This record gives sequence, C-alpha cells and structure tokens, in this order.
Amino acid sequence: MTLRKFLVLILALAIISSAPTASLAQTREANAAQSYSEQLATIESKVAARRKELGIPGMSLAIVKDDKVIYSKGLGFKDFEKQIAATADTQFAIGSATKAFTGLSVLMSVDEAKFSLDDSPKKVLSYFKMADTETDKNITIRDLLTHSSGLNRTDIAMITGRLNRQQLIRVAGDAKPIGKLRERFGYQNLMYAAAGEVVAVAQGQPWEKFVPERIFKPLGMANSNMSITEMEKAKDRSFGYNYNFDTKETEKLPYRNIDHVAPAGSINSSANDMAKWLRFVLAGGVYDGKRLVSEASFKEWLKPQMKVDPAGSVNYSLGWFIQKWNDLTVVQHGGNIDGFNAMVAMIPEKKLGFVMLTNVSGSPLGNELMPIVWEAFLGKPGAAETTKGDDVPPQNEAGKYRFEAAGFDIDIEWKDEKLLANVPGQPAYTLEKVSGRKYKLLGAPDGFFITFRDKELYLEQPQGNFTLPKQGSDAGLGSAPEAKELVGKWTPEKGGPAIEVKEANGNVTLNIEGQPPYTLTTREKDSFNLSPLPDTFWVAVKRGEDGKITSFTSHQPQGNVTFVRAGTVKIDISADELMAKAIDALGGAEALRRITSRLTIADVDMEQQGVKGVATSWSKAPNKFATETKLTALDIEIGSIWEYFDGEAGEQATSFTPVSKYTGKRLDDVRLSSDISAMLDWKKHFKKVEVLRKAKCGDEECYVVEFEPKAGSKFTDQYSTKTFLLKRRDGTIPSSTNAMQLPFSTRFEDYREVDGIKIAFKSINNTTGNGDVVTILRSVKHNIEIDDKLFAPRIPK
Repeated sequence: MTLRKFLVLILALAIISSAPTASLAQTREANAAQSYSEQLATIESKVAARRKELGIPGMSLAIVKDDKVIYSKGLGFKDFEKQIAATADTQFAIGSATKAFTGLSVLMSVDEAKFSLDDSPKKVLSYFKMADTETDKNITIRDLLTHSSGLNRTDIAMITGRLNRQQLIRVAGDAKPIGKLRERFGYQNLMYAAAGEVVAVAQGQPWEKFVPERIFKPLGMANSNMSITEMEKAKDRSFGYNYNFDTKETEKLPYRNIDHVAPAGSINSSANDMAKWLRFVLAGGVYDGKRLVSEASFKEWLKPQMKVDPAGSVNYSLGWFIQKWNDLTVVQHGGNIDGFNAMVAMIPEKKLGFVMLTNVSGSPLGNELMPIVWEAFLGKPGAAETTKGDDVPPQNEAGKYRFEAAGFDIDIEWKDEKLLANVPGQPAYTLEKVSGRKYKLLGAPDGFFITFRDKELYLEQPQGNFTLPKQGSDAGLGSAPEAKELVGKWTPEKGGPAIEVKEANGNVTLNIEGQPPYTLTTREKDSFNLSPLPDTFWVAVKRGEDGKITSFTSHQPQGNVTFVRAGTVKIDISADELMAKAIDALGGAEALRRITSRLTIADVDMEQQGVKGVATSWSKAPNKFATETKLTALDIEIGSIWEYFDGEAGEQATSFTPVSKYTGKRLDDVRLSSDISAMLDWKKHFKKVEVLRKAKCGDEECYVVEFEPKAGSKFTDQYSTKTFLLKRRDGTIPSSTNAMQLPFSTRFEDYREVDGIKIAFKSINNTTGNGDVVTILRSVKHNIEIDDKLFAPRIPK
C-alpha cells in the first residue's frame, strides 16, 4: 500500500554619479564601449540566445571595466503580456544579492564602534537565542553573515509573510540545528535578518533607512529601493514570471513582499544603478573619491570566512561567494525570489564586473554568464594550446585527470577510434575536435570544452574553468598493488548501501552512489586514505590465511563499517516473492482491496524549520487525494497548504505562494503515489522492479528494492527482512520550472493495525532544504463517503 506523503515547499530567496561633467563622463564611457565593441557584441549574442532557450521574458545587463560602464542594456520584455521592452533603468528584484549590502552595513557600524564582528548578537538583540546550548553561547555577529550557525534553511515561516522580523529570529532559535557552530556551511536567510536588525538597533534607525541614506545616496543609486511597495510606484519596473519547461508556458507571478526579512533579499534596483555598486566595490570601497568603509573592513568584507565545500574551492565572506577562475579571484552573489533572478559578479584584480537582472524564477544564466564575460575580456585560458600539438595522436590524451576542486577524476578513454570523457555519475561524453588539442563535449550544454596540454587537461565550463593534472600510471595515487586488489563491488557486512571500487589508468577509487569518487592513497601497509577527505577517513583491509583480502573496514568519525565482497551476502528472495510478502505483511490483498477511501489527521513537525502543523488528508480509490495543512510557529497560525489530484490533474496551492500545477514527470509521480492500491498492481505501474541487496535500515536488516515506473521517477524502497514492512523510501521530486530534482528520503515507523491493515503512524521525510519533517497520525478512518467535488482547486487562507 502506498501512503500519500505530505511534501512541503522548498522556496528560497534560495537590490547619478557625481562625475566632473556629465558629458565628459558619458564620452569616456562611450569611447571605452567602442574599444570593446567586438567583445560586447559576442557577449550580447550569447546572452540573447541563451535567454530565449531558458524562457526568460526579459533582463538587463551592465558591464563595468576599469571604472567605466562599457555596456548597459535591456533585452526582452519587462511586461511579457504587453510586450513592453526592458531597459537598463528597469527595476528588478535582486533577491539575495541584497546580502552584500547587509554585510557592508554591518561593517560600517563596526567602523563606528557600535559593536565588533566577534560580539555576540545578544549584545544588541537581548531576545536572540539558539536551540543548541554551545551555539547559543558562542555564536557571533560574524557567524550571522557567514552561514555558519549550524541551522538548515529556515525559510518556511519566512515565506508565509505572517510574522515580523523579531518573531522570525525567534523561530530560527526554535529550529533544531543540523550541525554544530561553524561545522558546515548552511545558507541562512533568517540569520541575515538578524544581522540587519543588529544594525538597526545599534544605529537607532531601521536597516531599511540606513542602507538608502548611507549607501544608495552616496553612490547615486536613486533608482533603487528597499521593498516591493516602493517598487510598485516606479514607472519603469518589471513583472516577475515562471517559465514551465513541460508546457512551454510563461506565467506571471504576483510580487512577493519580504519586508519582514528585508536584509536577506528585499532590494530592487536597475542595471544602471547596480553598475554604480560595481564601481564602488571594484574601487576598493571608494566612489568618486569618497570612502564609505575603512580599508580594513573592506578587506574583511571580501575575505574568505567559511568554506562552502570541503575542498575550499568556493568560500563565503560577509555577503559574497569567493571562488577562482583561471587563478583569478571571483567575487559574486546571486539572488532568487519569486519571478526574479539576479547575479552580481566581479574580478577585482582586473577591474571587471557585471550585473545581470532577469524576470524569471531560478535561472542558471547568471552562473553561465560569468565565464562568457571573463573570457570575452581576459581571453580563454589555454587558448594558446588550441593551435599547438596537432601531431599528438588523440589516443595519447587518454588517462585520468584529477578534478581536485570537485573531489573526483575525469577519465579520458580512447574507444572505438574516438575519445570519451567519463565523469562520475554522468553518461560518457564523446569529444569532438575543435582545433589543435581542443575538444567539445557532445551531449553537454553549450560552453563545455576540454583542451589537452602536457601532463594536464584544461576544462572550460559555464560554472568556471579548471586545470586538471594528469595522473601517471607509475605515480597514480591508488597504484599500490594491494589497492588494486579491492577492485569490485562490496556490500556492508551488517547491511547498508553497496559501494564499488574501480581501477583505471593506475588509480583506484572508492565509489558511493550520489558522491564523488574517493581516490585510495597509501596510508601504510593494507590501509589507505580516501582523498580528498581528511585523514580521519581511511580504509583498512583484512586478509585470509591465503593472503587474499576478505573484507575491509571504513573508518570515519561517525563510526566504522565493514564491507565484504558482493555475492557473499546472497539475496534470497525474488521481486515477486518480496512483493507478495509485503502485501501479506500489510494485511493481505483481500483486506487492502476492501479499502476504498481514507481520512487521516496528522500532526506535522518541521523540526529544522521551527514550524509545526496539522494535516488532514482524503484519499479515494482508485487514485484521488487531497491534503490540507495548517501551519503554526510560535503558536501563531502562519499559513496553509492545499494540494489535490483528481485522477487526471492536480496542483499545490498555499496561502503564501502562487499555485503550482502538476505537469510532466511531477504529474506522473503524483498519479502513481495517489493510487490507493498501487502495491497490488505494481506490475501494471512499473516496467522494472529489482531486489538490489540487503542493507541496514535503523535497527533492522532490509531488502533494498529499486522501482522503475513506466512513467515517472525511479525510487528505492527498503523492506524489513523480518516483517516485510516498508521502512524507507528514497527518490527525487522533479521540477517543471528548472532542471532541479530534489532528493528526498522518507522513513516509516510505528505500524499499527486499522480495519485489518497495517499503517505507519509515524513518517520522517527529509530534504536538503527542509531537513526532517515528522508526521504522526492522530486518527485514521476508512471507507467513508467522500464527495468527488473535494478533489478540486481551493484557495488556502
């Protein structure tokens, strides 16, 4: 029996120079633009084409070089319905690009000795509190700005719009952390709201007044404001949109007012105004000769403070992401809010930067635009190599190249008279020669190239370019004979996800599904480190009397796991047999068929959100459902969610977001999960069901079963080897408006018998954005009368 699982939303927030004379300044900028006309034409051509591919109705773009605005233009439409063109003065929401302004406002207050970065927020905000005792004791104002609080994204209460800023900061204090202070990067909008409130209290004026007076005004940003209310008064403003890749439809969205969490993402601005912001940052905190922040604080603003990834290839400062491109430092921050997407990016060493503002939700164009702009002005790294080395046979390029920043290797293979690039977790890419030793990756999006050099590979990609050293077979990190003995598939001795050890071109890697491969490097005899993980992660092998490896143990801070060769733990059941036992475990096919409808009421606890709720769900055979969820925080009702499927169509609507209609693969998934008797007809719904292995699930051993639907997304279930009850499900939630597939896992506990069948009274759903959402059933009623009119659209209140 398939139980309908309550899925919550994931929404993320993821803002007139005083030159000597206007005519002289305009002349200088016109001359500068003319000198870069070829580069600018190339950029505009690529951006315009990509904008249409991504379904972006309109955008504006400004580029600054050497303190001059050399490009400023609108593309497409600010009003898609009326086909009104966007301009360089059109206001767009900049979303989380606001965070850099908040960081600057904090540093300006530090310069005035209002507080220090390493003071506790409690020094200014007496009510500030964190759930973890040690974090509450040691957290600093700096931590508010570096996403190091240990919290998951606590955005649900924020997007409902029902709580004020102080209440939201208290909600964050109620949220269960996912880590210790400074242990890991965790993007946090409410901590930025707290940082802005620290400025407001210390300065004796709202943050929304401080930024316009102390930042906008000196920079001449007269076309920028702090809220949607102000933006709606602007004559030249854009509307926001969603583009559905399934239906190819463009949907106009209502503006989202986020005054209550303004320091995290409320600023609205234009390309021309944001160009002044770029000039200020690229000039080291000075604008037209006036310094707004001390040199020391400016350096702190752009200094890496917190690793975003374990390798440290991307870091976070105080409102900026810091990363490398061709050994140059890139300072950038994007922004996403309903209907709008922005990117502000600079290479300070080259006095080069751009701002991109678009009117569509969640576009990847900002990240794609960075290498386009950098290469147009600074040249393509490795370009010289594309005209040399024509005499190098292509088969000689084969080998393993270490992608250190990503934590895995790219394996270049010569097969069937062509080069293939093998990237972990992706299909093989055929390399098509461009010129010299430069190749294009067929099947990859535009902008992916590989150029071979002596002993290295140069990878060009929209997300940034990297140099990958070639790993020689005589010096391969995993070339020790004993490491090669591990090659093969391994299963945890006590159950759990299987792994595979692979060898290619002298390297041996340990491969875990969903993670980059880890290269086995010699630690000492019969033990290996797992590069690039720290040396607290390592593997030790055990040999039998014949000297052959019988098992190995993975040592890690969280505990040790012993693996044995796959096949030594035999799967003693077929898919047909397992499904039959699972049906019997729930009460049997006859009992399940007697259930024609169900009404449940459940308590919902979004533990890492600080939000609770009550969910009422209706199901009716064969595949109709509806769920209404009332949400609360701080014992205040903050919103509601309505979702339904009538057997053919459905949608999710909330009191705080636009309606999301189910389309494409998401619709297929909802149709399948809504079938009240899907387990009984599993051969009808699935083209493949395979028992993969045994694994540990909680305190039990489970069979791991992969389901491949005839239409929809794959998922994996774990069934107890003792009770044959479903204990866990892992899968993805697809999106119709972007390429993202959100991974989720759900654990099922506390099975109880109701009307002759067993139902899990407790489930724990986990996603990266929401953390754990615990649902506990209060009551279950079967075979009640449910009017089909219930399964219809509804406007939540």
